[in-house]
Amino acid sequence: MDRHAWAWGNRLVGNRWGAAAVEITIGGLKGRFNQATQIALTGADMKARLNGQAIAPWQTQCVEPGDLLETGYAGSGMRAYLCIRGGWKTPKGLGESRSCVLREQLGGLDGQGSALKIGDRLAYQPTRTEHRCALTALPSQYIPDYSPPVKLDFYPNPHSQVNTDIIQTLLKSEWTLSSDSNRMAALLEGPELKTAARALISEGVTAGTVQLPPSGQPIILLNERQSIGGYPKPGFVTLRSLDHLAQTRPGQTLELRSISLEEAQQQEAAFLRFFR
Repeated sequence: MDRHAWAWGNRLVGNRWGAAAVEITIGGLKGRFNQATQIALTGADMKARLNGQAIAPWQTQCVEPGDLLETGYAGSGMRAYLCIRGGWKTPKGLGESRSCVLREQLGGLDGQGSALKIGDRLAYQPTRTEHRCALTALPSQYIPDYSPPVKLDFYPNPHSQVNTDIIQTLLKSEWTLSSDSNRMAALLEGPELKTAARALISEGVTAGTVQLPPSGQPIILLNERQSIGGYPKPGFVTLRSLDHLAQTRPGQTLELRSISLEEAQQQEAAFLRFFR
């Protein structure tokens, strides 16, 4: 859900783009390592402990056979990423993906999209000492702040049938993230944005698409979105802003700020140049 934290976690332990990580929502992970390696925890600070001793996020950490890792719960943000040198050796699925889609029962450790449970064992390659002990920490100025207020970059849909008054209301209003949000979509609560174009011919949708259903409450499509949609689409939240949205908790407020399509493309190009 948060590509920025995921990508940094893999960068810190020397992995290439695409390596599998464990996504931890809110907290409560407990696991024991059976081989020596190097790990990094990024994203929300979940007050992790290794053998009872506090360890900091956003830096590498050596682990030995028998070491016990436990996380507490996030004080700010929603998700953390446990990355391991060489990546977790989970089964590959469609397109060589190691991703897990709970709703569609695809991927994951059991091939059915299930969340990890007590007793599950994840494979990884042991790391040689000279690699394992080369420790790295991300400078503090590059660690994101997940505390409110949340501001998401938005660029308009050039083919939208939504009038400009609605788009201006969308940009000027304060929105609350609904507790009904999930990995498919973020549901926003605020002023009703009624539009005459209620249902259009369905077309492909991408992550970040903003839809206006008949309720008038905007929806931002996320990683496990449907493939097509027919609701009016006033515009798009940038992929980089979706990382921040992934760390936003239900009940928190957020705002949309306008940028151009060119600026959105430059954001994404810079991100991919750095990490890929």
